[in-house]
Amino acid sequence: MSDKNRNALLLVGPILIALVLVFVIYDPFHILSDNPERTGTGFVHVPVWLWFVGVGILGAVMAYGISQGRRRTRSEANATQNATGELYRSEESSRRTQRLP
Repeated sequence: MSDKNRNALLLVGPILIALVLVFVIYDPFHILSDNPERTGTGFVHVPVWLWFVGVGILGAVMAYGISQGRRRTRSEANATQNATGELYRSEESSRRTQRLP
């Protein structure tokens, strides 16, 4: 596993665990509830502090992604461009062989 993948896993793992805990504790879709009045209310009854925590986590993940994107070297950016161009060319040739519009 590369260093970038390990860092991404260390970032995404706790977020997934937190998300599962929120769904278990607060049951936002009331799947576990027998009360028909609360069915379908979604995230209405989730505490406000949890929304702030969620926004903070989302902001941290976005900042991490932006910072990682800016750290790429010129050779990494060129490799990405070349790989994207190759993917487009292969899809275009596949589309032509299948005679799709």
